[in-house]
Amino acid sequence: MDQRDNLVTAVEVGDVLHQATLQQRLFAALGLDREAPFTGGDLTAGTENELATSVGGNRAQVDLPRQLLESPHAESLSPAARSALAQWLRDNPEQHWEYSWLQIARDRLQPSARAQLEHDLAGRVDRADFVVDSINVRIPPSYVLKLALIDACHGLPEPVTDVVHQVAACFLNDNTAPEIISTHVVSGGSAGLGEAVARENAQRFLLTQLLTAYANERFGLAENGQTLTVYGAPNPPQRLKTLSRLLPGDYYRELFMNPCLAGFTDGAAKRNYMHLCHETLSRSRQHAQARLTAAGFRRPRVVERLVCDTSLLNNGTHLSLGSRALGTAYAAPENATAEKYLGDAASKVIEHFLPLFVGLYSGAPLRLAPNDLKPERALGFLPHELSAPFLRFTWQSWKRKAGLLASLKGDLVPDARLLDYFAALPSLPSQASLDGRRGNGERLKQLLEEQGVYSHKMTVYALYRLRERAKMGYSGFEGRHYSLFASFSDDLAPAAELQALVSAVAYRYLAHGEVTHAQIPDDAETESERRQLFFAASVGLPVAYVRRASTNRFLLRLLAHTRRTRPSKRHPQYYKVYLDDYRAALLRVLTVDAEPILDAAGRRVLDDLRHRIALPEQRGATGSLTRGILGELGAVDPMDVDAATFNFGAERYYRNTLRARQLAEGVEACTAQLADTLRTIQCQQQPPLRHAIQQLVGQRHPMQYVVQTSSAVLRETANLATLRAWIGLILANVSNATPV
Repeated sequence: MDQRDNLVTAVEVGDVLHQATLQQRLFAALGLDREAPFTGGDLTAGTENELATSVGGNRAQVDLPRQLLESPHAESLSPAARSALAQWLRDNPEQHWEYSWLQIARDRLQPSARAQLEHDLAGRVDRADFVVDSINVRIPPSYVLKLALIDACHGLPEPVTDVVHQVAACFLNDNTAPEIISTHVVSGGSAGLGEAVARENAQRFLLTQLLTAYANERFGLAENGQTLTVYGAPNPPQRLKTLSRLLPGDYYRELFMNPCLAGFTDGAAKRNYMHLCHETLSRSRQHAQARLTAAGFRRPRVVERLVCDTSLLNNGTHLSLGSRALGTAYAAPENATAEKYLGDAASKVIEHFLPLFVGLYSGAPLRLAPNDLKPERALGFLPHELSAPFLRFTWQSWKRKAGLLASLKGDLVPDARLLDYFAALPSLPSQASLDGRRGNGERLKQLLEEQGVYSHKMTVYALYRLRERAKMGYSGFEGRHYSLFASFSDDLAPAAELQALVSAVAYRYLAHGEVTHAQIPDDAETESERRQLFFAASVGLPVAYVRRASTNRFLLRLLAHTRRTRPSKRHPQYYKVYLDDYRAALLRVLTVDAEPILDAAGRRVLDDLRHRIALPEQRGATGSLTRGILGELGAVDPMDVDAATFNFGAERYYRNTLRARQLAEGVEACTAQLADTLRTIQCQQQPPLRHAIQQLVGQRHPMQYVVQTSSAVLRETANLATLRAWIGLILANVSNATPV
């Protein structure tokens, strides 16, 4: 059969029976086991973590305030803006400067690190931006981490150093923040996928903390009044939001867009791309105001000056899952059409299940002040992502949820990042985002660019993005719906298992012809209808609305499992759907439909999910993060403290308490991984790696060494020798990681 012709016909016909038959034939023609994709040993996984940075020190020594004081841009500001900037510089009692660059003397670097620096600066037309004088350079924290790794490994034994460049290549950057990707791809194995993902993440977080401590000491950062801290924080810092309102866009980009010194063939060109992203999203944010008016919202009495968008300072985790079976099936170029057709259908199915993750496994709690609880501020990018009716429903429900005291107290949002970030490109009448046609993303970007909303040069933003074999080297999906995990083992591990289970169930539906593209139409209204449920979970709304005459037959099938869905009195043409009831229905559907592929790990994750749905404040990630923040403040209820106090308390909690807890998880993960490495060495007779590990720890047994030195690592008092040894042990673990 000519799969490409049949797929095009299937899209155009839109007939459920025709598409169901085609899907079943596709699986047979591709040699795919209907039960195999994203189950058991078929799975592979990797993650990208966007992390926040802060430099502690007084404004005379830290790069960011120095740049603000010394830059010629400051002279071009109006007198009022200059006065506000001076006040901003003074009003920093904790002396933490988020996302500041750092100044380092070249002679503090080992020869290997100096050589790497020169290599990465060579030929760059913007080289002068990084040179302070003949002695010092100024570089972003993301690049400091890479230099610290190369510097710390100078002189370490082989084969530990054989993986230095492999691991260094994992220290990349996002638009502003460090972006650190998995040091190695993991699979389920005997421990289960979730545990493997969590252990790799925790060990990599530990490595990041060790490199930060090493840089502070070895590069003289701490002694020169620029102590670096790297940590997980999902929302833009409050002070930088204030600063963004004072600066021209080009000045803001000069200060905060990452220069992309590592990991890119043409770093200067990539830097320009980062500037393009910020310019585009700043413009898109302004267009969102016009969409609000078009959707029937009243014009704001005062139109805010929105020059600098801070959405690129939102940080999350992207968890990618690969399927070996799909990768094999789609290896032939002619099967790329089938991959896209089935992949887009799976993405649409999986989007219905994403409310299970929001707030329950990750979160980004944020207090909104009364002045922020206005549609032009609170709704973020939703005017682009939801059609007018569902946008109005969302805002009406939000006002009811916030209650009568909203004008005095504001509100608490469980995951503000998903609102303040352009999470998913919307379909247009002439171009759908997930219709199964190859190139649909590129065509959609072009049309959105014509509307001033996006740029065709930017990547496609999606909630659950297809990763195509020909482009990525594997076939699978990237989950981009995660914000901050309160714990690697308690939250990330079960989230990975649940993501795998939902993906497996989606492919079972497709393989058996139970769900097709025609059952989840691609028009903008139907797309908004299902995504509204996801964004309602982000806001913490108790209800959402679904058309009684919805053409989304899959969604109606899911609603049949709810127990409280009923026609709305306010909106009689819609069903009123309770979010907790919808989540419980999704759990019931998974319990039944996943039964043929459920293993012990799957049953555990469904049991865990049941508890999270029943007790979200006690068992959910947002609840855990909120309790930690309140503990930092000595408060019981987030509404008992004003928004600024809560949000600054959150930043402090992420920077200190949560970072320390996740550091402890990293030590535990590294220790467990080292025990596995030593067992593997013994079983497989690997003398070089055994000798290298022994050189790192001296006369002691490696396990004895980590036990005796772990307290110094946890207290962050370890000396350079201990830091180098631990870094080397992590590299040994990576070296020993079983190739996937």
